[in-house]
Amino acid sequence: MGIFVRMRQIGIILLKGILRLLSLLPLKVHYALSGFLTFLASDVLHYRRQVVDINLARSFPDKEYGELKQIRKQFYRHFGEVLAEAVWFGGCLDYRRLQKQRIAVIDNPEEFTKLYNVSPSVIILTSHTGNWELTGGLTFYSYDKAVPEFNERNVKVVYRRLSSKVWDKVMNDNRIAPLTDKAHFDGYLESSEVLRYAISHKDEKNFYIMITDQYPYEIASGMKVNDFMHQKTVSIGGGAHLAHKYGYSVVYLGMRSESRGHYSIHLETVCEDARTMSVREIMDRYYELLQRDIEAQPWNYLWTHKRWKKI
Repeated sequence: MGIFVRMRQIGIILLKGILRLLSLLPLKVHYALSGFLTFLASDVLHYRRQVVDINLARSFPDKEYGELKQIRKQFYRHFGEVLAEAVWFGGCLDYRRLQKQRIAVIDNPEEFTKLYNVSPSVIILTSHTGNWELTGGLTFYSYDKAVPEFNERNVKVVYRRLSSKVWDKVMNDNRIAPLTDKAHFDGYLESSEVLRYAISHKDEKNFYIMITDQYPYEIASGMKVNDFMHQKTVSIGGGAHLAHKYGYSVVYLGMRSESRGHYSIHLETVCEDARTMSVREIMDRYYELLQRDIEAQPWNYLWTHKRWKKI
């Protein structure tokens, strides 16, 4: 074993150990700490302040400066809370602690069952709203209504591997905190592997979760959409292409903030058979639903990234 591999393993152990210790603190303590970090990021370091201001001004052209400033303030507070929640739930070894907190609740879990029954597989298109790190535990967030017929092994989370192998491993472990059987979860798919996986597992019914509001990276299939937040947009289109090719259902997943530490997840079917729509129509509908949710809660979105690059 090379020295770099050993150092990487030591780094993973140290980071996970720190997260475990921090996660022992009550969530309200994490929120208190996040308030200080929010102040540093927003008012002292001005973390990506220019990007945030430009994104907000272009996305809400009818709002006055004072309104945009208030949204920015609310966004940074929300951003700090998301980080606090990630540390808290990422170090949890017992999923029942998360269950007690009810950090996320699916409004209509029966939609999962309906799509599971009518489709070979399901593409779930989602975004950086709410706390997007929670999506790996979707089968966990139905408390009052059981979701039958499938379990967490049917959920596949599509992601882009981080350049740091240490942080990649730590963040992947964080995202599966709600799962009851973390040790045997094999549902992480690097974005470049999705098509190959879908073909080799075409006889299995799976839910593929894809965050689909990023500007396309080099290996991603990009496409123009009509409009997103009043701007010309190029988006990753791999999920819609995959669904259209194999006749999968497509569902939009939104995550609203109900109060601090509580999110509601809602599912809206875009199509039960993606072959009945063009890829462009699927993406336009997805961005229409996403824009509706952002306009309802403007601060509940990750504004620090350059999602609208020059076309």
